Parts: sequence; structure tokens; C-alpha cells
Amino acid sequence: MNTVAGIRQLYPAIKICLGLQGEMPGQELQQELLADPNLRIEKMAFPSSTITLTACIKSSAADIILILDDDAVPVHGWMEAHAAAFENDPDLAYAGGREVRLSKGISAFSQWVRIMVEAFFGLFLSSDKKINGRIVSWFNWLGLFFGNFDMPGTCRINSARGCNMAVRRDMFLAAGGFSPNIIGNGYLFEVEFGLRMARQGKLGTYLGNAIVIHHEVSAGGSRGAKRMKWFRDYVHNHRQVMKIIGPQGWIGSVPRLVKRLLF
Repeated sequence: MNTVAGIRQLYPAIKICLGLQGEMPGQELQQELLADPNLRIEKMAFPSSTITLTACIKSSAADIILILDDDAVPVHGWMEAHAAAFENDPDLAYAGGREVRLSKGISAFSQWVRIMVEAFFGLFLSSDKKINGRIVSWFNWLGLFFGNFDMPGTCRINSARGCNMAVRRDMFLAAGGFSPNIIGNGYLFEVEFGLRMARQGKLGTYLGNAIVIHHEVSAGGSRGAKRMKWFRDYVHNHRQVMKIIGPQGWIGSVPRLVKRLLF
């Protein structure tokens, strides 16, 4: 409920749809539903992040839908930044906002390696797909994923972070929504969607001024209790992405898969 409370502090009257997967709302949430006429629920009988999100978007009457994780809280100007991007670009299908993580950062050496890799692959990308030389929210043909979701500024992207994302409803539904073939942890559902849109010639926009604070948990939950099931789903979701970019994409996925398997 922290996310709902955070939204309500900034936007008291905005309409909110909560996507629930498999569980009934608790007493606190039921009371909140009764007290808030602009809060509703879409409940799926079986857990599926992508099916649930698509159902929420399909059932909405809004033209622009903003998507938040249940552990992400927006800051002042978040909705306005997303709305302005779609208003300024009538052909914009989706946007990804800035994510400030509260979890542990990466080491200086790891950051240096990332910058070196980005500098090389950045030679093959136009300037409108980078911010100050850094590649933002881009999945390349070798399966390398460049995040940098905490950068200020704006650029073109071919993926986003689902914890802070917005879509134009009619374009989203015309593309088939989020893929139901992305399962389990839902990892890469935004990438799979973005790559499908890119094949249609539609890139998204990264918005450094649409900020959320992400209270992300890096471990635990299903990762700890059902580790191998979680990892098998992780590999399965990569396989869905490789169907779009080709088998060479497994090359860039190896570091991610090894890291998730070992850590």
C-alpha cells in the first residue's frame, strides 16, 4: 500500500488499477477500496505479471497508462513528465522513466567495465540513443542489455523498466500487449515488448525527469525459496527474447545467466 499512498499524496484523484495475481485483497486493502472511488482491482486467478498488466490496461478507459511496481513510489513531476512526452509526440508508443534504486550499488571496477563496453558498442548507435555517451535502456543484437535507468536527460530506447513505464493504450493493444509467454518472475517482459515494437519501427523515449524511488529487494522471495524454478523461468524468458533478435543474442546473455545462477 506504500505505492498507492505515495501516488495519492501527489495525485489525489488519479485513477488507479491494482493488478492482483492469485491472492485476495487483505482487510486493509478492502477498506481502502471502499474509501477511494478512483481505486479498483483487476484480479487474475493464476499468477502472471504480463497477463495481469495487459488485463489492467485493456480494462482502462484512459489513453495513456502509467505502470508502477508495487515497491516503487513516484516523486513530484512523475505523471506530468510522462504526459508531456506523449502529448509532444503523437506517435510515441511507450516511455520509460528514471529509476532510483535504494538497493546496494555496483563496484567501481564493474562500473568501469560497463563504461568500456558501452563506449565500444556506442560507436554503432546514433547520438539520439545515448545520454552523455552512455547507452540507456537498450538491448542490442548480441543480447547485451544496457540499463542506466538512473540517468538524467532524454533519449530513444528499445526497452524500458516496468517499475516506471507508460504506454499509449491503442498502440499497446494493437501490438498484442505484453507477451503471456513471459512467465514466472516476469523478467524481460518490457524488453520483449520493446523489441516487438522496434520491429514495427516504433522506439520508446526515456524520461529522466519522470522519477520513481524503487525499494527493490535484490534477493529473497521466490529467488531464495524456489531458486531453480526461478532460474528456469529466467532462462525461458530469455528464450522468448531470442526469438525476436536471433540465436546470437545468447552470447550477451551469458554473463547475466551465470550471475543469476551463482548469486
